[in-house]
Amino acid sequence: MIATTPALLVSSNGEVEELLLDSRRADQLHGIGFYIQAPHAHRLGRRAVVHAGHGTESVNDVARQAWMSITGGSRPPLLRGPVVITGATNRAGDLTPLPELSAEAIQRAAGLLSGATTTIGFKVSAVQHCGGRSYQCDAYAIKRNRNTGRWAFAVLDGIGDRPQVRRFAQRFAHVIAREAARHGSPARALAAARVQARNELRWDFDPRTDPSAVAVVAVADHRSPLIRVAWCGDARAYRLAPIGISQPLTHDHNYAQDLRSRGRTAGPYDRNFVTSCLMNGDIGTATTERGHTRRLLLCTDGAYAPLEARGQDVGGILDLADDAKDAAALVVEDAMAAGADEFADNATALVVDIVQA
Repeated sequence: MIATTPALLVSSNGEVEELLLDSRRADQLHGIGFYIQAPHAHRLGRRAVVHAGHGTESVNDVARQAWMSITGGSRPPLLRGPVVITGATNRAGDLTPLPELSAEAIQRAAGLLSGATTTIGFKVSAVQHCGGRSYQCDAYAIKRNRNTGRWAFAVLDGIGDRPQVRRFAQRFAHVIAREAARHGSPARALAAARVQARNELRWDFDPRTDPSAVAVVAVADHRSPLIRVAWCGDARAYRLAPIGISQPLTHDHNYAQDLRSRGRTAGPYDRNFVTSCLMNGDIGTATTERGHTRRLLLCTDGAYAPLEARGQDVGGILDLADDAKDAAALVVEDAMAAGADEFADNATALVVDIVQA
């Protein structure tokens, strides 16, 4: 169902981020190269592989501690700068998903060395489906700033069905979530990513003129009573109140919404023409009270559009689920079932359960 390999990016400052690498080996290594210059693979027992560079950056004590935790104390190589840890290589030469116990050991090492403690209050799960597309061009990222305890959640929908679009969405999902967790402003994170993407020359399209991706990002801070949301394009956010009432927090930036706002009837394909994206156009903002929000959903149009076409309430599904994992799976599974007779789009649902103090 998910054509990606979960991996962890371990920075020398103690931050640990989830990466999603393409399931084919060549693109996996290309994706790792986004974060590590000239990566070299070190086998970590039979279950994991550490990809590290040969630079002169500071020693990565978190990665070294994780290595010793996973192997039971064996001496690691000298790991400097950012490190990506993946699962082992299978017979076909593809990197497999990182085992859960190994991932827990890495997170534990980061917590011990940074002095950070786990923040209780947000339980998060994300589910993706490639639909009928050749590439999964949706992406998501979850970041927590270890200094402030602030959380950020981002979902991007790459426009197109090409490897470069997939890489673009994956890269900027992490860029946006990291910036939002650092500064607390999802709109600022989108604006900063817009500037960065316009100035990058690595893409085989011109990001200054070509549509690239739409995005929605949310920031939750235990010190603030508000959850802040920002978006561009037609990616959406929904909130579920404690009493079970759901409500969209965003309104689409597309031609269909423009027509409806002028009192006109939108055609069946008008929603496909976005009027804002990561590169240009409006950035919308919204807030919701954390105390009045039981569950938050960020999703792409591949998740909500098939349901709406069948008259199903996207937000209503949130109230039926037992937890975040169940909610994300229900949204995507129902979307795929609703669009079974058509050429299904990529679908992503990221759900945040908010535990009230």
